[in-house]
This record gives sequence, structure tokens and C-alpha cells, in this order.
Amino acid sequence: MPMRVADFMALVQDRALGLLPEELRGCTARIRFVWLQVHYHSPKVHYEVWLTRKTGRIEIGLHFEGQREFSYRWAELLAPRMPEIQARLGPQVELEEWTASWTRLHQTLPYDPLSEPLADAVAGRLAETITVLQPMVESLRDAVPPELEAAPAPPRKEGGRGRWHRKTGGRAPGM
Repeated sequence: MPMRVADFMALVQDRALGLLPEELRGCTARIRFVWLQVHYHSPKVHYEVWLTRKTGRIEIGLHFEGQREFSYRWAELLAPRMPEIQARLGPQVELEEWTASWTRLHQTLPYDPLSEPLADAVAGRLAETITVLQPMVESLRDAVPPELEAAPAPPRKEGGRGRWHRKTGGRAPGM
């Protein structure tokens, strides 16, 4: 019997956080509806698991959800690291523009019926993603001006993730 979304996400959260190295366990996590977010310093820069039945995919990614200049700055900083990121996490990981203001580095898995084995797989990929990317994020934080961090983020649109996508293949969005 398939699991309820809330039970699935709680299991992913518990197992992913348990798989993290000790030095990465000091994070904040929250579940809301069909997504789980994990962040360290700012909720504008967070890891996310997002269940999208409509597309039949589960997204696992690192999201930058601030004003356009903030989100694009993060994409610019990570773009040169994409060969290393893809070597460590796989070629399916993409850096892309997501909305007019937000960017993300993400991958997707098939959305099968929610089950404990699927939760284990998603938790493993989330923990691996955090383990690879968070040290990079930490090393790049000083390259993001504080005024960009302080600007309020555009509101999240429930039920939608923006009007368009453009894959960048390792180039920073808009470049």
C-alpha cells in the first residue's frame, strides 16, 4: 500500500539527516505539503525535495529563491563548478533558470508509488547532494554581497514553479 505524502516526506527527512556527516547535521528542515526544505544559513538558499505527480518526477535540488540578482549571483558562482558537480553527482544534475527571479541546481527521479524503498533512495540522493554541495556553498558565501541576501524574496507561488525553464548546461543563467 502506498504511503501518505506526509509520512513519506517525514521518512525522507529523518533518513537523509541521519546520513549526513556530523558536521552537516546542524541544519533547519521543514516539510510543507509536497516539499521538504533543508537550509543552513538562509531559507533563500535551501535544498529541496519536491514531489510533482503532474510530471511524474521527484526533484532533489539546491534552490536559490531570492531577488533576481541574489539568485543569479549564486548561479554565476556555481556555474564554473558544474563539471566537478556533475562528476560527483552525475550528468543529470542541471543548473538552470527557474523563474524570473529564482535559479536552481537539481536532478529528478521517477515518481513511483510512495514507499519506504523510494524514501530511502530519495534520502540517499538528498544526503549526497548536501554533502557535495554544502562545502561549496560555504566557500562561496562571502562572494554574495550582504545587501543581496537582505533583500526580501519574491513570494512562492503555490501549485506552480514558474512559467518557463531554460537549461544552461553548466553556464550561468542569462550568460
